Amino acid sequence: MPYTEQEKALVALLDSVTGVVNTADSLEPAARAMMAAVCELTGWPLGHLCVPDDSGGFVSSGVWVGAVERFTTLREVTARTRFTPGRGIVGEAVATGEPVWSHDVVHDPLFVRAREEPGLGVGAALAFPIVAAHGVVAVLEFFRPEPAPPDTPLLRVVANLGHQLGRVVDRERSRRALEAGRRRLEEMVETSVEAFVAMDASGRIIGWNAAAERMFSLPRDRALGRPLSETIIPPVYRESHRKGLERFLTTGRARILGQRIEVPAYRPDGSEFPVQLAIWAFQDEGQWVFNAFMNDITDYRRAQEALRTAYERELATVARLKELDEAKTGFIATVSHELRTPLTTLIGYLEVLIDGDAGPVNDRQGRMLQAMNHNAVRLQHLVEDLLAVNTADAGLLTVDPVLVMVGDVLETALEGMAMVSRTRDHTIDVDIDENVGPIEADPVQFSRALRALLSNAVKFSAPGAPVTVRVSSAGDAVSIAVTDTGIGIPEDELPHVFDRFYRTRLAADHAVQGIGLGLTIAKDIVDAHGGTLTATSAPERGSTFTITLPTPGATLPESPGNSHGPGT
Repeated sequence: MPYTEQEKALVALLDSVTGVVNTADSLEPAARAMMAAVCELTGWPLGHLCVPDDSGGFVSSGVWVGAVERFTTLREVTARTRFTPGRGIVGEAVATGEPVWSHDVVHDPLFVRAREEPGLGVGAALAFPIVAAHGVVAVLEFFRPEPAPPDTPLLRVVANLGHQLGRVVDRERSRRALEAGRRRLEEMVETSVEAFVAMDASGRIIGWNAAAERMFSLPRDRALGRPLSETIIPPVYRESHRKGLERFLTTGRARILGQRIEVPAYRPDGSEFPVQLAIWAFQDEGQWVFNAFMNDITDYRRAQEALRTAYERELATVARLKELDEAKTGFIATVSHELRTPLTTLIGYLEVLIDGDAGPVNDRQGRMLQAMNHNAVRLQHLVEDLLAVNTADAGLLTVDPVLVMVGDVLETALEGMAMVSRTRDHTIDVDIDENVGPIEADPVQFSRALRALLSNAVKFSAPGAPVTVRVSSAGDAVSIAVTDTGIGIPEDELPHVFDRFYRTRLAADHAVQGIGLGLTIAKDIVDAHGGTLTATSAPERGSTFTITLPTPGATLPESPGNSHGPGT
């Protein structure tokens, strides 16, 4: 069936616009070409482009095509008219996304410009939207002097044209986004602190950023186009590089792509330095391109070497300290054992003299012998304490627990304290709850721990001040609290009272005898029994040291550490 003249015109219009759409790179020239084609092939004398403003409406772009001199008034009215969605034929096309035909603008209430200015010289008008992926981006208008009824085929064609022209906008938007992304990438590469180097498939440098200029002391204009292997790769590795590139281009197999490795790099002055390299490849228009980021790790290597040297020195120091500690431990053990025998003999003879078994002694001589015996016993206790601490430090402290009543162990400790408590006129009050059962403890070691706490309470209390021992039961544990009313311990020093050789300021101020081992030994013994030893104290109000032991078959939770607060 032969085409009518109108159909031929519409087909020609479609062909013409298709060519425009395929070649145009922006909206305005494509719109001009389309308006010229529509005017020529449809006989409508005037075309106009409306574009969006910043507030969501549409206004004249100032682009008119055709017999512009015949429609001066229309152009003036259009220039000052703003079309919001739904207002005028432009606004209606925006709101519906479809073409709008005004067959008689004088009587069409939608054609608002005819009401504002009656003498426009326009009879009919056609508006259709240019629709891109994100919506209506512009509206094209066409005008003729006389009224004209709607032309359905033409409406279908211009609707199609609007969508085709929208592809130009989409393409332009994509191109701008791609270009912006490319610029951002170039800026990132150029400002990167890492050196960026790109190479083509022939092995020549095609990318070289500012960091690469600084790293290799080679300006960009001298680097671009040079063989990469002869520019930054040490001579000994150049042949390997060339073979690797040839193998990849031939087989697609690569050893270092997509990895971060450490390799030597080369400067034009012949110096070499280590770099950390990350390299990847991609195809650009069918040609392979190789990109790489590099870090100069000279300082890192130096730091590693310094760290390794320091570590080796530290190991040597630790080994030497371990030797010294072992020597100290052996020395203390040897000296303590060597002192034990003469001290035991000395104390034995002194007791014989004091008892008068070797002959009568007068009062003055008796007092002198008592003083000698007292200090000899102090020295014996010091030797025993040193041996105990030495044993605990060496991890050799062992206990042999048996079922024993707390009162029995406490009685042994009190007997060991009898002479000291009598000398200082102390009374030690003992209160044991009747529901306290037996405990699992090494009688000798646990008695020693109790004796250390009692000795500490007596030493830090004024002569005649009472000392209280309170034994109670709470669930799966037995508590033994030793309380004094002495000088107390400052709060900031309380966490350190169990440290070896630690003595508080108040101990020094009050000239309290001791070297700071009694509480350490007591805690070591209690820990070995699976118990806890805690302290509460306040200056001038006294201190309380509390041993908590699990009852037979029970296990205590882990100790949270020393508690702080006023003693009782």
